[in-house]
Amino acid sequence: MHLLGTIARDYDYEALPSISPKTHKHRADKGWVTIQVPARFGLCAVLSNCCDLEPRNGRIQAYAVTTARLRPVSPETRNDPDRFASLVANRDPRDPENPGYIDYFYLEPHALLEGTDWNVHFQQVVTLPTTDIELLLRKKVLQLDDRSRVKFKIKLAYSLGRINDAEIAAGLEDPWQEAAAQPAPPAEY
Repeated sequence: MHLLGTIARDYDYEALPSISPKTHKHRADKGWVTIQVPARFGLCAVLSNCCDLEPRNGRIQAYAVTTARLRPVSPETRNDPDRFASLVANRDPRDPENPGYIDYFYLEPHALLEGTDWNVHFQQVVTLPTTDIELLLRKKVLQLDDRSRVKFKIKLAYSLGRINDAEIAAGLEDPWQEAAAQPAPPAEY
């Protein structure tokens, strides 16, 4: 990642300069900076909820759309029958016995996806402003069927939002449930 910045006006050019981030205004917020990151155009899956991307009164309500990169199935996975079967199964990640792959969602081969199968990689995401939504929607090629879409949502939510062992040990599996009040210790006489 490269951050674009400015050099102090009194810089003497004797050594490498100290560079300060150059800020600009975006949506009435003056604290924005511009960064450059390596990018590769390719196939992606939309992670944002489709309801958030529906135009209402001629405009999209969401400010951004989040997408995840489609990656080819690795040779290590493809050439291992057990691993490949696990990937293809898109198992329920909440299954304590056999959750399968948690960070990937398998997509079957399709002519509109270069005739090959893919992984949606939940850890390789980019968020784009919806100011470009018309361009993005013109590039849409497929949509998951209802059952696959719900599996996708569950795997995505579990991948990004599963609670850890310390949170489970603290009794936070249901944080909306207040902890039961502990009875006062018996008085000693």
